[in-house]
Amino acid sequence: MPGLEGFLLSVPCADDEAGGDIYHVTVCDHGVFSKFLLIDVAGHGEAAAAISSRLQKPLHQLMTELDNSAILDHLNRRILTSEGNGSFATVAAATYNHWDRSWNYASAGHPFMLMKGNEGRWTRLPECCAGPPVGVLGDTAYYQNEIRLQGDEWLLLFSDALIDIRRPDGGRLGFEGVIDLLDGIDADDLPGFYQALVDALVRSNGGDRFEDDLTLILLRHEPRPDGALERLREGGQRLMMRWMKRNEHPCRSQPA
Repeated sequence: MPGLEGFLLSVPCADDEAGGDIYHVTVCDHGVFSKFLLIDVAGHGEAAAAISSRLQKPLHQLMTELDNSAILDHLNRRILTSEGNGSFATVAAATYNHWDRSWNYASAGHPFMLMKGNEGRWTRLPECCAGPPVGVLGDTAYYQNEIRLQGDEWLLLFSDALIDIRRPDGGRLGFEGVIDLLDGIDADDLPGFYQALVDALVRSNGGDRFEDDLTLILLRHEPRPDGALERLREGGQRLMMRWMKRNEHPCRSQPA
């Protein structure tokens, strides 16, 4: 992915072959926009997996939508009209713009995304506009936030199974426990950090079979190059962006 590198882990819960988590990662044909979508359908097992399967087709079309709040609106309407029976899901959606380094994201009842900035500590991303899970309320609106990535930032999207992992003392990890675990990993490279994270989670859980479907998307942002050549490239990118917006140039997506 232009500007980002990452790892993805998805493990169905201990009792099931198929899970209720849905994830999509795509990059547009121009190499400008990368899209990330993580959906956690309530429950697990065959019922959750069936809903996940029915959502797959419309999701491929939604991955060309740059406005994450529009994706949440669409999913909310679809689950309310097509699923019923109290079905709902939490959703995290994000768009990375390689040219201006912006990270736009929206949440529907989903756990906060986490970020490690240049100071080296993991924190929650602001979620001042987070909405309820999709499929719960018909009359609701979703909004997206935006931050600019400047240097060597790390990002983590995850399903709630992560914060529900049991500690050796029987309690749940929770947000603070996850942040402490992340801060305690002594690895600077992405592959090493990812492997250390998986090992730490398995160790805390007492095995590699979890109580709920577990999905993680771990990303590392590439620092911006320095120099006149980079400034020239950015100027050309801004001109192209204005042209694309003026002409509504399509940005079809392809799998990352």
